This record gives sequence, structure tokens and C-alpha cells, in this order.
Amino acid sequence: MLKVLITGVTGRVGANVAQNFLNRGYDVTGLVWPGDRQIEKMKAIGADILEGDLASSADVNAAVDGQQVIIHLGAAFQAGGPFTPEQYFDTNVKGTFNVLEASKNLGDHLKHVLITSTDATMFKYPEEGISEPIAEDSLPLSTTDWYGYSKVLCESLLHRYHAQDNLPGTIIRFANVWGAGEILKFGQFHLSTFLKQFESRTDPAGEATFKILKHEYDRSDGGSRFIVARDRNGRSWKKHQIEVRDIVHGYEQAVCEPATFGNVYQLGSKEPFTWEVLVPYISEKTGIPYSTVDLPMNPTFYEYDLSAAQKDFGYAPSLSVFEMVDEAIRYNKEGGGGIVPTNV
Repeated sequence: MLKVLITGVTGRVGANVAQNFLNRGYDVTGLVWPGDRQIEKMKAIGADILEGDLASSADVNAAVDGQQVIIHLGAAFQAGGPFTPEQYFDTNVKGTFNVLEASKNLGDHLKHVLITSTDATMFKYPEEGISEPIAEDSLPLSTTDWYGYSKVLCESLLHRYHAQDNLPGTIIRFANVWGAGEILKFGQFHLSTFLKQFESRTDPAGEATFKILKHEYDRSDGGSRFIVARDRNGRSWKKHQIEVRDIVHGYEQAVCEPATFGNVYQLGSKEPFTWEVLVPYISEKTGIPYSTVDLPMNPTFYEYDLSAAQKDFGYAPSLSVFEMVDEAIRYNKEGGGGIVPTNV
């Protein structure tokens, strides 16, 4: 029975990865923050739980001891904050160092350590967007955001341990993650998000766009309205996301695969989407109207080249964005919650 340690096991990714490995008969242990409110939930599905701090080498050593596979998901990240620069450094950088150092000390008992990273390590929003699919080495790791920068350092640490100590380690980068049913709540599909963003613009283009957005909002009588976001030249925005279940599939495929050792892999969903295709589909399914607006700002326009993950460990994401929308609508009809707040 493969012994697997998952840091950050109570998060939406960690909990789903743990459940999948437990279903496959693995012995799963989770390392969690002391007092985490989700501990009992994880115990109920069969995971062993240790409480500890990633910044404590003693806590991490105790958790890693005797394990064969380490999946390091625990981190300070934007949605869980706010965090100070010191907290990002202690939890993410020092925490990753502790995980790698403890993993190295397992010697031949260690089969694989997987370090989770993020596409926030790359600058993906130039003025004209990015026309070619982004491979793992297409863009320099360049960010001043503390979360993204801490993950740049984490990736560097893994490379060092693989090169110097022959550590069987892999870096997995996520695109922005949606949980089941969350696609309809994505802020950049909603006019109210951009109305808030442009209300403080004082430049002529920004003020003109705010008037357009406000007019479209008023047409909705204060209700919800989607937006097809386009760039200055009328080109629809494009983005690549990932759903939690495709992440679970990625880890299932990558664990203990020697071809991945020392490498970085970007995980994304089955396909990217454009606002001009997906938003009208959401509008038709929900009955909520949409408007099309050209935005004077650097656009979201990129997709990922997933061929490295496909080649090296058979990564085959299965969920289309349209299936995600249909599932979210069913979820809402069953009482899972509304689409978004409508107040501006």
C-alpha cells in the first residue's frame, strides 16, 4: 500500500486528491494547520491527520517520516489572505524547503515528491495578449506579486534538489482553479466586476468605458448581466482555466512516473475558452442577458500548451467548459446557491 502525505489536505484540491487516492487503496496522511476546522471531515473519509506548521522543520519532518509520496499543496495564496510578505516567505518558501529537505532524508524509501506551483509565476497580460499557446518555458518567471514570486522560489528549490541530490521531484503548475459549480460565479463574466474596476478611472478612455458599462447596467434594472469582454480592437478575450477534477486526474497520472522527475508541467482544462463563445452560451442557459464591450486595458488572451503533460504522464483533461456550465446550472437548481450578488 503506497503511503502518501498531502500537505494542505483540507483545501478543495487537497481534499479531492486525498479522496481519490483513498479510493485507490492508498494510505493517506494529511498535514494541516493546527485547529483547521476541516480536520474531522478529512478523518471521516479515512485520512490520517497530523497538525503542524509548514514553517517548522520539526513538524514537517514528523509528517514526512515513513512516507513514500509527498504531494505538497499547502501554501499561503491570494484567496486565503491577506498575507504579509513574511508569511508568504515562511509558509511557501521555507515550507517548501522543509518539505524537500525532509523528503531527501527519506533516501531510497522516497518514490516521488510533487511541488505545487501556479501560472501566477508568469506575466500573462501584455498589451496585445499572447497569441501562441504557452508552454512551460515560453515565458520567463517574472512577477513582483509576493504569492507568485514565492512560487518562483519554490520551483527553484525543487530544481536545486533534483540536480544536486537526484531527488525524484516534479513541479505541477495550475491554471486558475474552478471547483464544481463555480464557473457561473467567475467575476470576469459579470458586468458588475468591470463597472467597479472602471469607476475610479480618470483617463478619457476609462471614463468613456465606465459610461458604457453603467448604461448597460442600468438596462438591467440593477440585476445581473454578463459581459463579452473584448480588447481595444474588438477581439474577444480568451483564457485557460482548470476544474478540480482535472487536477485530481493529473496527480493520479503523474504520481511515481519517472519521466516527470526534474520537470515542470502546466495543467489546464480540456480547452481554453473565449468570452464571445462561452458567455452567450451561459446567457442562453441562465436567461440572464449579456452585453459586448471593448475594454481599454491589457486583455486576458492566452491558452496553454498541455503537450508535455500529455506526453510524459498521459494527462487527458475531460471536462469541457460547456459541461461545467450545465453542471453548475443543475447545482443551482438543486439549491446549491445563486449565480452572483447583483449589487454594485
